[in-house]
Amino acid sequence: MNMTDTYTPASSKPDKLLTGFISVRAPELKHVYRSLRGPTNVSEVTGKFGRPTASGPKTDHVEDTIRFLNAVDLVESPNGDIRDTVERINGNLFEGLPFETRLLYHCNQQSDRQRHFADVHRALMAEGTRTVSADREDVRTVLKRETDYDFSWTDEKIDMWLTLCEQVGLVSETEDGIVLSPCRALLYDALVLAPPSSGVDPAYDSPVETGEFRRILDWIQENLFTVYLNRAGTARVHPAVADVLRNAEADEVISMSAPGDAKNEVKLPQENLEEDSRGSRRSVTHVSVHSRPTETAYQYPLEQLLVHQ
Repeated sequence: MNMTDTYTPASSKPDKLLTGFISVRAPELKHVYRSLRGPTNVSEVTGKFGRPTASGPKTDHVEDTIRFLNAVDLVESPNGDIRDTVERINGNLFEGLPFETRLLYHCNQQSDRQRHFADVHRALMAEGTRTVSADREDVRTVLKRETDYDFSWTDEKIDMWLTLCEQVGLVSETEDGIVLSPCRALLYDALVLAPPSSGVDPAYDSPVETGEFRRILDWIQENLFTVYLNRAGTARVHPAVADVLRNAEADEVISMSAPGDAKNEVKLPQENLEEDSRGSRRSVTHVSVHSRPTETAYQYPLEQLLVHQ
């Protein structure tokens, strides 16, 4: 990233909570965002993505999609009226970065009450387990304990967050609950994007030859999604993230090592958490990220969906 390519908040953003956009889905966000090639009339966008009905095209969900993209600083209106015209902004940041990772980055840059979107993941990760209960009342209990906002965590807000984050590969919902392991594609792109050493800006351009593991994970934690179990003392990777790191290493996609000075080491828990103890955890100080695999396992959920349709 060039120093001139700074993150710019959108103008005239809606006050509506991000999780209040209950009709918004990642496929529509991705398609609408990709369709914009300069300033575009909103009627053109709604005409293209509206749903045909007997009484004419239904466009409410498209308008909400545009407003959500505006709320997370991905688009704004060049004439100040988001209902009239729309164009991309912050497009020079991390050129080539997949939309899914870009969307999470933007959601994590929000402030004040809109921080709640990123805080859901942090709250669930605070449980320290690979999987948490998907019962909405159980999720609500965690959110009430771990966050402090002046609104109610309704089922609709929780559902919106879970649906969107599942579609971009941050979590997944199964019969056993909410699995907190990010998909391999998301973790791979996060490792490539994060600055590998001091004095280096984040950039999505090439594999990492030898990166400082603690610095990379710190950046991911602050800008994309939670990776640590806690930050007291030596940094410990959350078991749900450690599983994906081990899988990537087994696939020879990354290499983790601990040469020499362990001043900035990061600890990986044992795969069997019953055997996890202070002395059994693996120390890592450096990581190398190799070429991106073509296997389905390293595709985002939306890409896999298109392949298997």
